[in-house]
Amino acid sequence: MKVFLLTFILAIAVNAADKAKTSAKAVEPIKTIESVKSENIEFKAADGKTEFLAVGKPAMIKINGEAQSAEGTLTAVKNTVNGILTVDLTKLTTKIDLRDDHLKNKYLEVDKFPKATLELVNLELPTEVSKLTDVVTTVPFKGKFTLHGKSSEVAGIANISRYAQIVSAQAEFTFNITDHLDTLPTWLGVKVAESVTVKTNLKGTAK
Repeated sequence: MKVFLLTFILAIAVNAADKAKTSAKAVEPIKTIESVKSENIEFKAADGKTEFLAVGKPAMIKINGEAQSAEGTLTAVKNTVNGILTVDLTKLTTKIDLRDDHLKNKYLEVDKFPKATLELVNLELPTEVSKLTDVVTTVPFKGKFTLHGKSSEVAGIANISRYAQIVSAQAEFTFNITDHLDTLPTWLGVKVAESVTVKTNLKGTAK
C-alpha cells in the first residue's frame, strides 16, 4: 500500500512539472518598442539642396527657388520610417534680390515663420532600411507639410538608396499655396499659379 501511495505521489509531481515546463514555453515575453532594433538617420543641410518650382500666369513664366537641403532625423524601425525634415526659408533664393525680399518678407514672413517642415508618419518601405544597400528603392509617401504656420497633407515619390551607413534620398511633392497663404504671390504683374513643386536631395548617416 505504501509503495502504491509513493508511486501515485511521484506520478502527480512529474505531471505537474511537465505542465509547468509546457506553460513556460507557451508564454513569450512581450516585445516593447525599446526591444525592437532601430536606426536614426541624420540629414544635414549642407549635404544637398531643395528646389521650389512655381509656374506663373501666363504659364511661360517659371520661378525657380532654391534653398539648402532639408535637415533632421528620421527613425527607421525595420521598414517603417518616421520623423521631421526642416528647410531654412531664410536662405531661400530665386536669384533676384528684390524678388527674394518681396517673397520672403511680404508673403512668407520668414521673420515669423523661418522654417518649412515635412513630417513623415509610418512611411512603409518594401524592405528594411538596413537592407537597402546598393539598391534604389522608389516608394510613394504621404506627409504633413507646414509652411507659414499652416499645415496641409501632401503626397509624393521618394527614391532611397544606401551604401554602408550613408543613406541618400531624392523626394518630390506638390502643395497648394492657398493652403498656407491668404493670397497668391505676385511679382511685376505676374501671379504665381496655385500649385508648387518641391524637390529635395538628401544625404544622411545611419547611426
